Amino acid sequence: MPINAGYEYFEKEKEYLKADNLDDKIHWLEEMIKAAPKHKSSENFVAELKRRLIKLNEKKEKASKKSGGRKGIRKEGFQFVLFGLTGKGKTQLLTSLTNAKTIIKGTMFSTKAPEIGTFEFQGVKAQIVDTPSIGSEDFDSGIINNADCLLIVIETLEEIEEVSKYLGRATENRIIIVNKKDNYDEERKRKMIERMKSKKVNGFFISALTKEGFEALKNEMLLRMNVIRIYLKEPGKKAKDVPLVLKQGAKIKDVAEGIFKGFSRSVRQTRITGPSAKFPNQKVGLEHKVKDKDTVEFHTR
Repeated sequence: MPINAGYEYFEKEKEYLKADNLDDKIHWLEEMIKAAPKHKSSENFVAELKRRLIKLNEKKEKASKKSGGRKGIRKEGFQFVLFGLTGKGKTQLLTSLTNAKTIIKGTMFSTKAPEIGTFEFQGVKAQIVDTPSIGSEDFDSGIINNADCLLIVIETLEEIEEVSKYLGRATENRIIIVNKKDNYDEERKRKMIERMKSKKVNGFFISALTKEGFEALKNEMLLRMNVIRIYLKEPGKKAKDVPLVLKQGAKIKDVAEGIFKGFSRSVRQTRITGPSAKFPNQKVGLEHKVKDKDTVEFHTR
């Protein structure tokens, strides 16, 4: 028992005791060490926590070697992670949403290692990772915890409660996807939609196989990325088709720096047309806040 430990420490200890996987235990133990009292009489206690952390990290390293030392996922830009029980169509969804060329085996726990694909929609790209299913010996909570947004794939609404047990400290940015709509006749589709409404399940009813319901899902994914698209235009020419993608809240200076670092210092005048402009070709300064689908024209010195 730590000496004079505060409320914050005990809250983190509670999470540590609840954790059911190594990554979460390491995370909460690190948090406990940060929150532990730092004075002379607590030195031995903190030292014991640190020894426990060393042992957990050694255990994690051994487990990694035993599993063949699988490489981690290199995060590129915004990352969605597919998450769910086996046999719910995660791999098919990855194939249908991205450029990934995965083999759909149709067997339980067929995904042994993370698979990656690039999602592209309305000029915006993101990474989608398919993970080994819940219950698999290859399941890796670390990927789940580091995702920007989780795509929770289920087949029945009853699965939501079961899946939630494994979410741990994963992001609250989550999209529920009820898959296999192609297995339903029109009457059953209607009933599923009614059940989702009555249970207040704010999700998407889709078919990963036929891509039914994909447009609404893709639009929601784009919203969750919290980005805006800015179309660049050179004086006297048409605007480019491929947008510059920036975080919401970006300013004209961010647009200029997005072209290349230091470019904002060369800007003499900026004209903007679109949602953030009061009128077409409005002259604005570097601090002007841009909006999605603005067209920006820079004049340089």
